[in-house]
Amino acid sequence: MLQVYTETKGKTIKINSAFKEWRSVIEALGNGEQIIILRKGGIIEDEGDFVPKEKYFFLFPTLTHEREGYLKKTYHKQQELSEDELEIKYWADTVLARKVEDEETLKKLSPYHIWSDETVLERFHRWGKNEVWCLVVRVFKLKNPIKIKMKPEYGGCKSWIDISENIDIQESTPVLSDKDFEAKFNEVVKILEKQK
Repeated sequence: MLQVYTETKGKTIKINSAFKEWRSVIEALGNGEQIIILRKGGIIEDEGDFVPKEKYFFLFPTLTHEREGYLKKTYHKQQELSEDELEIKYWADTVLARKVEDEETLKKLSPYHIWSDETVLERFHRWGKNEVWCLVVRVFKLKNPIKIKMKPEYGGCKSWIDISENIDIQESTPVLSDKDFEAKFNEVVKILEKQK
């Protein structure tokens, strides 16, 4: 069953959580190339496994585990990267969450993300559990991106972190128009609904 989240229009949104993801993937989300996040979970997830617990969250760029061979393409130059300071440029609204439990569905989702097929299959089969979460997200660009210092509590192999910085999301703009997002959303939902 698809888990569809409520509309956000007209609501006041406060975001305290951030989702850690590879920098290249965040840039793909941030330029509208992909609208999905596939996640198995980190080694030290609070719940033991990944849980799509946040509707709204900042996209927190990390280099942890990112390798060129794990991606179809990358969006940065290695010499420009630092783990001491990072930039928060985007936040996301979770529109839908679905656990994917068959390889055929994963293969059909391949055109909608930049992870290599091998990386996705490794996540799918990891720990003997043939499943992975698919989050469909609407991504927004901050009017004023903010640079923050890396803190020890932001580290570790986990998906969700609470951030202490006050980040203004007013006047954020969606990275895809309503029409373009809806078109991609409908394509992804068709794939997820046909899952065995």
